[in-house]
Amino acid sequence: MMEKKVVRVLVDATTGPTVSIGQKVKRGQVVGRFPDGSSVTSPVSGIVKACTFDADKHLLCLFIEKESPPGTNSS
Repeated sequence: MMEKKVVRVLVDATTGPTVSIGQKVKRGQVVGRFPDGSSVTSPVSGIVKACTFDADKHLLCLFIEKESPPGTNSS
């Protein structure tokens, strides 16, 4: 059985993410922005599984489950 890889992506809490939980994203897709206008992009293709808040750093943590390569069985 192959384990799913989950990647954490940090996004500024003030501007927030541009994606929703359950949304499919592609590698390089903008998933959030910082107040200075810079973009945060997804390092992987997959599905946004969760979003948590880090109060100490004032950041949102997006958790993206990496998509399995075509032709592989992830179960």
